[in-house]
Amino acid sequence: MKLSITMKTLKRISYSIITIIALIFSINSQVLANRGGVDSTVISIDKRNQTLLNQKNNKTLRENLQELFTKSGMSLDDDTWRGIRRIVNSDLNKDTLLVITQDSKSIRIVINTHAKNGSNDSINTENKEQKSGHKDKQVKVGLGGVVVKDGNDEVRVGWNGVYVNENGKETNITLRDTTENSKKDRGFNSRSGFNIYLGLNSFTNTGSIAAPYSSKDFELSPLGSRYIGFGWTRSGTISKGTNTAFKISYGLELSWYNFMLENNAFFVKGNDNIGFSDYQNAGKQVALSRNKLTIANINLPVMPYIAFKKGSIITYIAAGGYVGYRLDSYTKTKEDDGGKKQWNHSSFFLNNVRYGLAFELGLKNFPDLFINYDLSNLFQDGRGPKVGGLSFGIRL
Repeated sequence: MKLSITMKTLKRISYSIITIIALIFSINSQVLANRGGVDSTVISIDKRNQTLLNQKNNKTLRENLQELFTKSGMSLDDDTWRGIRRIVNSDLNKDTLLVITQDSKSIRIVINTHAKNGSNDSINTENKEQKSGHKDKQVKVGLGGVVVKDGNDEVRVGWNGVYVNENGKETNITLRDTTENSKKDRGFNSRSGFNIYLGLNSFTNTGSIAAPYSSKDFELSPLGSRYIGFGWTRSGTISKGTNTAFKISYGLELSWYNFMLENNAFFVKGNDNIGFSDYQNAGKQVALSRNKLTIANINLPVMPYIAFKKGSIITYIAAGGYVGYRLDSYTKTKEDDGGKKQWNHSSFFLNNVRYGLAFELGLKNFPDLFINYDLSNLFQDGRGPKVGGLSFGIRL
């Protein structure tokens, strides 16, 4: 069917995403699945006044909820509270039911859009929903995704997209792998497939390097400091027009930073921080023809991008980010005379987690261009200078 999304539909999707975020941090999805025999405490919240129904004290909503959670043998941590507050502060105009489970205990929170009479005391009520007769919003979390059902309306968010049924009118927003070359996306360029990244590296923030280091220590050989990466990418279409399509790509990438130092000193791991040492052989200082630090990472990039019609000079423009994890790091030295090589594998007080921003530009009949800029520091705090990594080059 033709994709048409109204503002009302977009709001429903937004509300569902808010609910998902709240539940991911506060609910164990495996425990939520059909635990009919678990005792459940019901708490009713007046959404308009953001208080408990029939509240008779001057305590805040969080303080009252904390007391009720404690009485039920549960804890109201920060993530759970943020999840509840998102729903209370949202624009949902119908009653909402949240089910929060910890170990073998469960609490059901009914967020009432319109205040109603009744007691708000905690009660053991396994069949409360059946007696109430009203159609509260229900949220289910499972391996297939998240389903938010409100009467006859339903929003389902899964791994492959979003399904919306609004008063019998169905809308599907599906992320499809463009490598399948579907008819709808055939005319647009894509980032999907196997990619090779070839480029150069540099340090960032070298101007603020302080003692005991100096910027001279981190001077690099421009052509010797190379970046190499191999990636597998999938893409999904979010929306499309006549000449452009808005897509998002994700995948897995292996990359190698190679920082080739200009001077004769090489990286060494001290007791408390990273340091440098002059290269010697048999007690004599020896000149090096190669002196580099290599860092291998596995990365997860996510790149929203605008794809243009095939035949356009610019094929796509992408801007996103990445997060990676250090797999290995080592130094390699090669003597100028004799060519003796040595490798030293160590952590060198490097941060294990790497993250940053990425930009790519696709060009017709020319390799794509890329830039990666680390927002994270290369070394651990206090163990080395606050420098990052910058890589740029071509994508094949």
